[in-house]
Amino acid sequence: MLRFALKSMATRKAKLVMTALSVIITASVALMAYNISTQVSEGIVNTAAKYDMIIGPSGSATQLAMNTMFFTDKPLGTIPYSVVEDLQNSGLVNQAIPFSMGDSYNAAPIVGTDAALLADKPLKSGAMFAQAMEAVVGYDVARQYNLAPGDSIVTSHGLGGSGEAHAASPLLITGVLARTNTAYDTAVFTPVSTIWALHDHEDEDHDADQGDAEYPGAAQESEDDHADAHDDHDHAEQGEICAVLVRSTGFNAWSRLSAIYGSDSNYLAINPNTVLREVMDNVDLSRRIVYILCAVILVMNLFVVSVIALLNMYDSRREIALMRLIGISMKKINRLYLIQNALAGLAAAALSLGLSRLCLLAIRQFVASMGIVLDASRVYPMEWIILLAVFLLSILPTAICTHRMSRRATLEA
Repeated sequence: MLRFALKSMATRKAKLVMTALSVIITASVALMAYNISTQVSEGIVNTAAKYDMIIGPSGSATQLAMNTMFFTDKPLGTIPYSVVEDLQNSGLVNQAIPFSMGDSYNAAPIVGTDAALLADKPLKSGAMFAQAMEAVVGYDVARQYNLAPGDSIVTSHGLGGSGEAHAASPLLITGVLARTNTAYDTAVFTPVSTIWALHDHEDEDHDADQGDAEYPGAAQESEDDHADAHDDHDHAEQGEICAVLVRSTGFNAWSRLSAIYGSDSNYLAINPNTVLREVMDNVDLSRRIVYILCAVILVMNLFVVSVIALLNMYDSRREIALMRLIGISMKKINRLYLIQNALAGLAAAALSLGLSRLCLLAIRQFVASMGIVLDASRVYPMEWIILLAVFLLSILPTAICTHRMSRRATLEA
């Protein structure tokens, strides 16, 4: 029966392909909509749970949260590093982690911080950075640019990799992060003192260029000043940062910190969980809209598949009559057409899953620039339910048609 079903399907390839394409496109859209929205929501929830306060310069709360949590958008500005020291000495925090961003390596942002930010991120190879001008790169950055511990990279001023290169101050890669499927995969991490040193070198080079035009000995003096300035940057209190990521000791401590920094017009103190939940509300609204559109498409697709199934059964009347003439029962004929559509449904479900994964891979790099990292290999239980619905969608119209034809044949008999 299976062999005969395959031969029969071969004679109707065009119609089967049209039906399968309709199902595949619809199912792929549904799978992608669910997968992307779920991964984005999970990423936001997991990221927001790590810190209970972010302190930065006054401005947009959403921009501050997205910049520090997902390394997107531009920093609001800078605040003194003394804020970190004050927090660490306050007895109100378990962690106060400096955050600075403003340079890049190609498209990857350079995050100036300390090793505590990566404490829960395992290393794939190498070791954590220990001093200025050392860096740990994210999994995707290492894979995309073929980087390994021991390599050196030249960063650029500004985000996006289009600014002036810090050619005289390359960073030494000491480690590569294991894949986290978060924004950490797409960034480069280095001590915050590295950011200060890079910008100080930039200022010194500019001063040296001006000095050369004034007197011949300026270049030598600039080199001496450069060595002194590099030593000075070992003292963190002399720099500025973009924000502080805080884990307070408890609700009372958090309330006191909110009162202190929330009342100062120079600072912005936010709860990332609250801010990102507002972002999630917008994501959930978009997800509901997409789900509604997918449901409409599925209903329309059900109608299209039903019409195609009816046309196939209408065109197969002579074939069915011939099979009845040679003694094949209607029960076996029903089974034949159900097997054909079941095979087509299985193929459509498998191709839908494959197409949705290929689409996720295709857009993964694009959405990574927005701080969203997609794992194309992740398949959720609901996606299997969607694929089961696709399979049932493929055989249901034919099952109804063959059942009606079988009853009509029984009444005529």
